[in-house]
Amino acid sequence: MPFEQAFKLSSLLLAATAFSGVILAHGIPAWLALMTGLALTLAMLGAAGIPVALWPSRQTVISTRLRNLALLSAFAFFVVDLLVVSRELLPAGIHFLVILLIIKLTSLEERRDFRQLYAISLMAILASAAMTTEAWFIPIFVSYLLTAVWTLLLYHLTGAHQGDAAGARAASPAGESLAPSMGITGRFFWLTNGIAIATFGLTLVIFFLLPRIGAGILQKSRGEGLRTTGFAERVDLGMIGSVKQDPQVVMRVELPDRPSSVPERLYLRGVAYDQYDGRSWSAGHVRRRNLSTFGDGMFVVRPSGSRQAQGTSVSIQQDILLEPLDTSVLFTVPFAEFLGGDLPGVQSDGMGSLYLPFPASSRIRYSVTSRVHHVDDDEKRAMALDYPRAVTERYLSLPNLSDGILTLTQGIVRDARTPFDRIVAIQQHLLHHYRYSLDLETTTSLHPLEDFLLTRKSGYCEHYATAMVVMLRSVGIPARLVTGFLATEWNQFGGYFTVRQRDAHAWVEVYFPQSGWTTFDPTPPTGTLPGSSRLDGLFRAGESLRLYWDRLFIRYSVKDQFAMIHGLRESGDAVRDVTGRWITAMHLTGQRLLAALEHVPDRAAAAGLITLIVPILFGAGVMAILLRKTLLAVASPAQRTQRRQSRITKIYKQMVRTVGQAGFVKPPAATPLEFARLIASKWAGAAEAVFRLTELYCRGRFGETQLTAEELTDAERQLRTLHRFPGSRS
Repeated sequence: MPFEQAFKLSSLLLAATAFSGVILAHGIPAWLALMTGLALTLAMLGAAGIPVALWPSRQTVISTRLRNLALLSAFAFFVVDLLVVSRELLPAGIHFLVILLIIKLTSLEERRDFRQLYAISLMAILASAAMTTEAWFIPIFVSYLLTAVWTLLLYHLTGAHQGDAAGARAASPAGESLAPSMGITGRFFWLTNGIAIATFGLTLVIFFLLPRIGAGILQKSRGEGLRTTGFAERVDLGMIGSVKQDPQVVMRVELPDRPSSVPERLYLRGVAYDQYDGRSWSAGHVRRRNLSTFGDGMFVVRPSGSRQAQGTSVSIQQDILLEPLDTSVLFTVPFAEFLGGDLPGVQSDGMGSLYLPFPASSRIRYSVTSRVHHVDDDEKRAMALDYPRAVTERYLSLPNLSDGILTLTQGIVRDARTPFDRIVAIQQHLLHHYRYSLDLETTTSLHPLEDFLLTRKSGYCEHYATAMVVMLRSVGIPARLVTGFLATEWNQFGGYFTVRQRDAHAWVEVYFPQSGWTTFDPTPPTGTLPGSSRLDGLFRAGESLRLYWDRLFIRYSVKDQFAMIHGLRESGDAVRDVTGRWITAMHLTGQRLLAALEHVPDRAAAAGLITLIVPILFGAGVMAILLRKTLLAVASPAQRTQRRQSRITKIYKQMVRTVGQAGFVKPPAATPLEFARLIASKWAGAAEAVFRLTELYCRGRFGETQLTAEELTDAERQLRTLHRFPGSRS
């Protein structure tokens, strides 16, 4: 492919790559994206030599007046967009850039038009980087970088060749065209890609040397995050079930201290509720307090007035990447003890629920240390439990219940001897005698709990959790309802749980005087789990890539920078130790081999072995050299042509040096033919050789047909003839 055509295609591909990022970031409406795609397609077809009737050609260039009118219209559209439609600078500016691109694609005639196209493309890639933090930006950026290297090299080469072509036309005595026919060769292809890879490597080095200071200063601050349900101050029965079909990702949870023993399900606690009025739940004590910090921004989590549970518990560490939500709730494995991260602050209510001061407008990452409570064996066997008065006053309150619910509860716990047995009996009854269903009527019942327990016997998770809390309270056991997420989708590629909207869940927390609040779940497994497919592995691999993208690129901080430097230092020490041990082992092996040879009875055999190895190594080297020459001999025609051009250029430069030693220095502005005439006018004996060499050089360097091997040999012969003339000092 000729350089000129490759230059145009590369320039258009650069623009297409930059604006594909804008389109993927949803920065422009569909109609404008369609217009941009159509304009780029028509421009590429024209650059590829495919005639397009609807696109301006060189004979039908848009007039300057019409182009200026289009630019004025684009600016007017930008002002209206900024003040009336978008009302924000970033989206209005992106729309203006797209319109400028379409206008510029109709007038790519001069080199300054291509420079303006590059400027527009650069602004577009920066705008897409400001609008997104998604992992799909990786291939867009790499493609843009590779295309930019190609485009800038071709821009330089085409400019240089235009100058050479002008000089060649001036050197041709008959005015024949000597325009360069250089095109994309294999050597040029690999050299350009090598430069692009080296540039990308340097970019990565600079990227990791400079920690992030934010997610983009131009990024739009979105106050509205992903809409969630079940985490407000009031929760109606049936509210959580409305999102059970939503696959939207809410968070990703890593368990760094459990790489092998991963639980099958993970409860992520959100909000606890203690007041039930017969139709909905609410938190009776909504006052929040700011958590204190210690050390490196670590928040201490403990409800005011609470004490540490004395029962059996297990510590679990979590690293959570939370998507922007429309709630300020922070989700953790119950019960959080310490919480850290780049957070503006953390608040807690009287039941251990955690909140940000305001909903986050972008992803946040935080780490949590939790302690999961288990019921102590002594409390399992205790015939009665001594609850504090503050607990019974708050967590035993009930609305007016129907006789049917009370009778059902008494029948369930009739044979239970201990409080723990009553808890298990109620939980098992709900698990085995009721059906989980999402196919419920949308009408609101006046008595939803009574309808669930006595009539319908099917419902959502909040129906089951409400039923268990109410039934426990009716038999004197303190309990409360909790909403959050139940994570079951483990990503084996990234090593984390993927939590989606459909994982929203409600369960029960029961109080034990020694063990503290303990989790119980009366909801049976849902029968509408999404079926697995062959593409699940691919989707999960993409999810893990997204997590690594956020960790390594978006949230890369000074702390990560020092951790990476420390890791590199440790790796260097390890490599140095391994290398030292390897060298020592090789040295000892050599010494043992020499010692063994000293004790070989037939030293002539050992000497013969060495004599055999040396020729084999020498022969292998000779074969490698011959193989290289063979590969060069069968190289592509483009490569052979390039080598011949380089050869005739070297011969001509040697001729210039030879005549320069005789006193004829080539003026910088003189063409090859003018310089040959200057030599012939003052050195008649060398005229024939100089003219012949000049003619071969111009034809081989600028001509459409390449020199043959015989002509190159003739050029070398003429150079040797020139060396033998009197006055030349070779």
